[in-house]
Amino acid sequence: MGFLAPWNLLTLLGLVALVVVYWRLQNGRASSHVWYPGAGQMGSVAQKTIWLYLPAIGFSLALATALIATARPTLRLMMPDNLAGVILAIENGWSMRQTDIAPNRMVATQLAAKALVEKLPNSIKVGVATFSGYGTLLLPPTTDRDSFRQAIDNLDLGGGYSFTYGLQAALEALPETPPEGMSPGVIVLFSHGHDVSGNDPLKIADEALKRGIKVHAIGVGTHGHNFDEEMLKKVADRTGGHYYPIFSASDLSNAHADLGRVLAWRPQTIEISGILSLLAGLLLGLSIGWSALRRQVI
Repeated sequence: MGFLAPWNLLTLLGLVALVVVYWRLQNGRASSHVWYPGAGQMGSVAQKTIWLYLPAIGFSLALATALIATARPTLRLMMPDNLAGVILAIENGWSMRQTDIAPNRMVATQLAAKALVEKLPNSIKVGVATFSGYGTLLLPPTTDRDSFRQAIDNLDLGGGYSFTYGLQAALEALPETPPEGMSPGVIVLFSHGHDVSGNDPLKIADEALKRGIKVHAIGVGTHGHNFDEEMLKKVADRTGGHYYPIFSASDLSNAHADLGRVLAWRPQTIEISGILSLLAGLLLGLSIGWSALRRQVI
């Protein structure tokens, strides 16, 4: 918990002083006394007097809560992210036929893509870009999940491999200036990490970083089978994104589960002074209610 106006907490010292004064006034010694032979009955009455202090305790707690609220307390919570869009850049060259990931790289990617989007709120727009020897925006960002699943199921294979074309197509699909209150969007790159286009992947990553767009890279392949994950790691790191290798079905499951949380949620600092003010009001109401009830009983 943090505070936007922490200096207001000093007022609690005044409340502590008031409580001490009140306690001393209630428990101070009397100026005179009498002798009473039935002291046992007096003792049982004294034990019940704790209930007499409940209104004062409730009032003190209400006042303390209200004073804390004036310090404008904040909490760091995970809140749903309001993304302008999520673009899945998926490699669909001939190399995706390889079976080092069962049943093959393309089918594993299709499963991962659909499982990932299932974890996103329906309000987030999702698009699909494909790349081999060039990049294509296959599906513009949309909330239509049926269209997304159909686009993923209909992916075909052909061509070479240059993942920078996929990054460029994905960047073009996201708005240059997102609507107010929205994050710029993210790119999820599915690739085996090779690029023969001559483009500089880190330069494209810097462009994404400048626009506030994170690139999360998923390495589709295994070492020794036309797979180079180092550049994918560098691209993801450069933009503040994550890298996930997919070497097996368990890696696939872990990747889309973790990435779904990363995409859909983000830490946000929210002010909770209103909640504390409401609690202070409830405590004050209970204090007043108990005091009124006690007077009726007496």
